[in-house]
Amino acid sequence: MRQPSALPEHLTGRSFTLAQQVRSGMPMGRAWRSDLRVASRGVRVPWDEAQPLHHTCGLLSALTPGAVCCLGTAGLLWGCPLPLALQNELVIHFAKAGGSTRPVRKGVVGHRLSLRPGDVAMLDGVPVTSPARTWLDLAAVLGLEDLVAAGDHFVCSQSRSFGPSKEALCSLGDLREQIESTPGVRGIRKARQALELCRVGADSAPETRLRLALGRAGLPEPNLSYMVLDPTGGELAWPDVAFPKFKVAVNYDGRHHLEPRQRESDIRRDESIAAVGWHSVTVTASHVRTWGFDGGAHRVRDALVRAGWRIERRDLIAKRRT
Repeated sequence: MRQPSALPEHLTGRSFTLAQQVRSGMPMGRAWRSDLRVASRGVRVPWDEAQPLHHTCGLLSALTPGAVCCLGTAGLLWGCPLPLALQNELVIHFAKAGGSTRPVRKGVVGHRLSLRPGDVAMLDGVPVTSPARTWLDLAAVLGLEDLVAAGDHFVCSQSRSFGPSKEALCSLGDLREQIESTPGVRGIRKARQALELCRVGADSAPETRLRLALGRAGLPEPNLSYMVLDPTGGELAWPDVAFPKFKVAVNYDGRHHLEPRQRESDIRRDESIAAVGWHSVTVTASHVRTWGFDGGAHRVRDALVRAGWRIERRDLIAKRRT
């Protein structure tokens, strides 16, 4: 069997539209050769070549007038932490800006959404629901904790001496306004509940889950953007969660903290704040796999008790009743 002719360099290894094929000078019959598959009407994709989500969304939205990426697709485009089931979806979620019809196309799940002009944004040339609208729409498909983690992602804003600064994609006020202006959407009650649990400063979904576990354990509200200083005012550490009144610092250490260089840095961090009277609690991914985030919260509770925190009588009564 004769091998298909080579594709132009700018189309090799990537999906493309039939219009792009014609503009590149390839004959129409090239689109039907065995090395390409029909991903959607007017779109060809090389077999066994993974395509970046943003590129795929750009192609399909250009072929679907008025289409706006929404729900899980929009969440992924905004970098939102989502459950694996949504990360691994093989379809693109689209809504029409007018909201009267659903986009119909192979590889696309169409939705009817009533979108205001402010509900639509352009992300590197791709139409997508705004961060606040994306978060609200995700309330229909996410559990409460996942929705809180998504909210924390959208409102996270940080400026530290290490690592890149992070600007919030929207504010807590934007999320609240979105809820108030879109009262009839699916999951609105869950969204209202989740908004009360969202905080600025959580840098990852595990940090959010740990914070929620601390709340379930009845612990005081922690500070998420606290810098531990030495006696001269110099910076020592930025714990993920801090209880300044009791000098307890809590960090969630994921897999990258197992690397020797990072591990040495973590040890120096803990030793430096111990020298000024702080106690460190480190919750690792391994701890979570074994005991869950609630198990990590119990370790934080023990550290707070040793530091002088006492559970109030009303909390004890509530705990006994549950």
